[in-house]
Amino acid sequence: MNLHSSPKVLPPPRPLRLESPGKPLASWRYPVIGFLLGAVGGVLLGHPLAMVVFNFQEYIHGQASLNLWRRILLSFAPHMWPMMSLFAVSTGVFGAILGQVFKKLKEHQLQIETLHQEFELQVASLRHHYKNLTIGIEGFSGRVNRKVTELARQIRQGHGEDCPQEDCYCHSLPGLEKDVGILADTSKRLSETLGRELTFLKALTSGLSAPRPHDLYPVLVDAIRDLLEARFRDKKILVEINGQPFAKSRAPLVFNFELVTMEVILGNLLSNAMKYANHIEVEVAETNGAVQIAIIDHGSGFDVEELRQLLLVPRDHQELGSTQLGLRVTLHLLEKCAGHLLVSSQPGIGSNFTLEFPQ
Repeated sequence: MNLHSSPKVLPPPRPLRLESPGKPLASWRYPVIGFLLGAVGGVLLGHPLAMVVFNFQEYIHGQASLNLWRRILLSFAPHMWPMMSLFAVSTGVFGAILGQVFKKLKEHQLQIETLHQEFELQVASLRHHYKNLTIGIEGFSGRVNRKVTELARQIRQGHGEDCPQEDCYCHSLPGLEKDVGILADTSKRLSETLGRELTFLKALTSGLSAPRPHDLYPVLVDAIRDLLEARFRDKKILVEINGQPFAKSRAPLVFNFELVTMEVILGNLLSNAMKYANHIEVEVAETNGAVQIAIIDHGSGFDVEELRQLLLVPRDHQELGSTQLGLRVTLHLLEKCAGHLLVSSQPGIGSNFTLEFPQ
């Protein structure tokens, strides 16, 4: 018995062919199926129906008695094969034409789905590259900040707090540290801006997945906090929800909505309110089977009719800076999720944007 026999060599696994989900349809399938269904329908339905109609015509003109069942059976008699063949061919051709039309519709649908998948892949690739870019910028600014801090420590340790000469390079340290701080701040803002824009893009290009039960308040609080800590951190803004500080815990308000879409809608309207006012009131209520979210600012207000007319004008015909892109995105997303937006405003007093979602 050989105890040192070589291990059994397994055959290499059989390679599998990978195919794109957008596989083209078989060009012959739908016309052939249409022809066969049309031919069968012509023989089983078309020809008997024609015999019944012919019997009605003879009965009306007094040429024969009305005997529908006999005419139906007679339509399948062997000597009627020429008429059955004629009906089979004619209705088969008609079915083949319908099959060809259906095939074209399916091909167009498949092309649209393929384009949508390709676009989503491009968006995912863009998100990946932007993420790597922001990580690289943040890492670079962090390394520069650490090196400058260490350099400043060594210089101050060697020269003390006062430099021996006026032209000593240690006089450039405060400006260099300030520039590094600006670089770090800019990289953080870039990361936040890219993340927000990619969220917009995801909401606009996604197929809008099925709404699921979510608690509204955490989404609303996160949207407010993100804006206050990122875009409006240099502006003192008071935000309240139902008369209480926005971060205060509340009883859950759960209903069906798509998470990313809701984040974008709330972010757009809250951002617009914070841009023009320092005090924002958010009123959330359930009325008549719907959830209403009113975002009230105490800014300068505007003419609602003028805004409505502006939104009716195609973007290509508007002047630069008057596109109201954020509001257009909001209205588009509300249309996709069966929501509504009501607006009221008084110049010099403030504005009220009320969202309404079916519960």
